[in-house]
Amino acid sequence: MISAQHSQHTSASPISSRSEAAREQRPEEPHTGYVRRAFRTMRRYPVPIATVVLLGVAAVLALIGQPDMAQWVLAAVIVIGGVPLLWETVTQLARGEFGVDVIALIAIGGALLLQQYLAGAIIVLMLSGGTALEAFALRRARSSLSALAERAPRHAHVRSGDALETVSADVIEAGEGVVVLPGELVPVDGVVTAGSASVSEADLTGEPLPVRKDPGALVLSGSVNLDGVLDVRATRRSAESQYAQIVQLVEAAQQQKAPIHRLADRYAVWFTAITLSIAGVAWATSGNGVFALAVLVVATPCPLILATPIAIMSGIDRAARSGIILKSGAAMEQLGEVTTAVFDKTGTLTLGMPELVEIVPAAEQNERAEDGAQADAWLDMAASVEQYSTHILARAVVAAARERGLALLPVTNFEEVAGKGASGTVMLRGGAASGVTTTLAVGNRTYMRSLGIALPVDLTAERERRAIAGQIASFLALDTHIVALLVFADVPRPQVAALGPALRAEGIQEVVLLTGDGPAAAESVGRLAGVDRVVAQCLPNEKVRVIADLQGQGQRTLMVGDGVNDAPALALAEVGMAIGAQGLGASTGIADAVLLSTDILQVVYAVHLGRRVLRVAKQGIWVGIGLSVIAMVVAAFGYIPPVAGAILQEGIDVLVILNALRAGRIAMDASIVRRQPEQAPHE
Repeated sequence: MISAQHSQHTSASPISSRSEAAREQRPEEPHTGYVRRAFRTMRRYPVPIATVVLLGVAAVLALIGQPDMAQWVLAAVIVIGGVPLLWETVTQLARGEFGVDVIALIAIGGALLLQQYLAGAIIVLMLSGGTALEAFALRRARSSLSALAERAPRHAHVRSGDALETVSADVIEAGEGVVVLPGELVPVDGVVTAGSASVSEADLTGEPLPVRKDPGALVLSGSVNLDGVLDVRATRRSAESQYAQIVQLVEAAQQQKAPIHRLADRYAVWFTAITLSIAGVAWATSGNGVFALAVLVVATPCPLILATPIAIMSGIDRAARSGIILKSGAAMEQLGEVTTAVFDKTGTLTLGMPELVEIVPAAEQNERAEDGAQADAWLDMAASVEQYSTHILARAVVAAARERGLALLPVTNFEEVAGKGASGTVMLRGGAASGVTTTLAVGNRTYMRSLGIALPVDLTAERERRAIAGQIASFLALDTHIVALLVFADVPRPQVAALGPALRAEGIQEVVLLTGDGPAAAESVGRLAGVDRVVAQCLPNEKVRVIADLQGQGQRTLMVGDGVNDAPALALAEVGMAIGAQGLGASTGIADAVLLSTDILQVVYAVHLGRRVLRVAKQGIWVGIGLSVIAMVVAAFGYIPPVAGAILQEGIDVLVILNALRAGRIAMDASIVRRQPEQAPHE
């Protein structure tokens, strides 16, 4: 029927509207001419471009026999680049910050005083070019995040008789139906009511494999319908969808200044002292200030300045394309230094959605339930009633019935007491019982007592045992007699068994589980995840205390959680990472990073990426320091003049930049999956 309607509608105007909407949803960069692009580049990078132009002018003047004019042009380059650097350095010193830029400022000043204008101009080019490259890397990293906002769904199709009408996605309200055609973005969060299709959620979660969506399945706004036609009932307005929340999160992250703590600044004082000492010795022993200037030129710390930001921005870009939003460069750098990983349980190590795991019959029902047919019949009736409830346990019952292929039965006289239970009259069908009605009730002890239903001793005791184990149980009653106990459990994430070993392989010294659940449930999940320590019955303030104690012991902590009660601990930890796959809220607002994927091993990937970024940045720093020190010693003996030293330093810059760009070239499968022993799926 859906295909027929689609076929009949192919020539109607809404489909042309759909094509226009599709084009709007995939905006192409507007065509701009070379002149416009040139002006845009000049606005972004005025100092390096002006420096290059003026260097060209100076070269032309020198070639046509105007060396004095060429020197004045080069002096202008030094002033253009030196004044902003002087202001920035003075501002930093006023804040009590001492950076390696001081050496560059001294070198530029020395070049100006000694009239080594070409060397000074090359230093300005190095510094301004490095700043421009850092800005380019930042825009590139943020472009991966901006892509989410740019492709936000803008249109939706609704049925109007036998035709489809294209409307703005913003007007769709919860409960309304939309139609998603092949190749389109899902405009709202919702539930599939008809049709079947493979849906890609890669741009939301970073998971490349499409997911098959059948009736009853949840779909997320922003995911892509790859094939088939889906009828979807919206569960939230477009502005309240998970995609809209992701866009808001990205916008908030981009509005932050994203400060990058430069690792090189840690070495600024002693590196500056060494540089000035070598320059002083060179001047004292040679009596020639040019020798000292040459030392300062080859010591100009462009490699040190560039190593960290370029590596970090490459890492942020890689993380964004893997479904991990990092809000700042500092978060990436700190990921590389964490020593302890702390996890919440519910919704983090577990799915946060209870599943029906067992139906325990009452003692008097054991014989009837031996072959499982009776249990399926009870489940069918329970799901028939629970389909009218929005309670999380009701959804679990309905999901279990659909998973077993059970056809739900007609229900009348449905009643629900919020948070306690529901009841209704179920009409049986098939066999001798066809047409017979029975009253069914599902709920907790309070609800059953309110209906005057006696609680059997055996199931009451079983319920207590299940509660100690961290499971939830509801009573199932037929015609005022309790026949079974429905047992629910928060199922661990499929990949959780590899979590502890994978984190330790990345150098994490201790993995801690914090949860408000009882010891039995906490220990069960903790053993499965391979954690080192479990802290059960842990309230939000106690989670903060545990984080503070770890920090007091000199540990650098990564806290991973998903709920509002995790927000204080996420804020306190060196790196707070929120699991946003189940919805974005207070925890994602306070966290330093947000994991959009449902794969908990992406936490390991984030740590691995942080380690790699930090390692690459430090490699660049030490290579830069090593080569600069060697060049300083050679320059101190007069073998490297200032201009040659500036050119040599440019070569070191290129080497460091190429090394730093390696930081983002790491894939999830290569870094984690292949390094871990094969894990059996959790049953």
